[in-house]
Amino acid sequence: MSEAPKSGAAPGGGGVTISDSVVAKVAFKAIGGVEGIHALGGTSARALAGLRGDKGTPGISVDLRDGSVDIDITMSVVFGASVPAIAEACRKAVSEQVEATTGLPVRAVNVLVTDVVFPEDQSGAAG
Repeated sequence: MSEAPKSGAAPGGGGVTISDSVVAKVAFKAIGGVEGIHALGGTSARALAGLRGDKGTPGISVDLRDGSVDIDITMSVVFGASVPAIAEACRKAVSEQVEATTGLPVRAVNVLVTDVVFPEDQSGAAG
């Protein structure tokens, strides 16, 4: 797990360190309201997370480097939704929320769509 200090030191001489898992959680929460996302993570990633009991932030990886952050989001989308519109909404929401919450500049938000889910596939799914 990488950690990066937030730029600037506290007046008393201390600093703030923000872990990549915090950034991932903020990004996860930021895209919660984006319409058209079926699930985060690829099929194999979701299966592996389920086996491990991992309830963290599937489908989101963070690279903190040189005082800024790159965020990769892997997802499946609902058939009929506009992939470019979903990607742009994710980029905007994640960039704004991560920068506001952590103070770290977001260098890039990369969106990888690995699957499309059809309405008939959703009806039998629980969750």
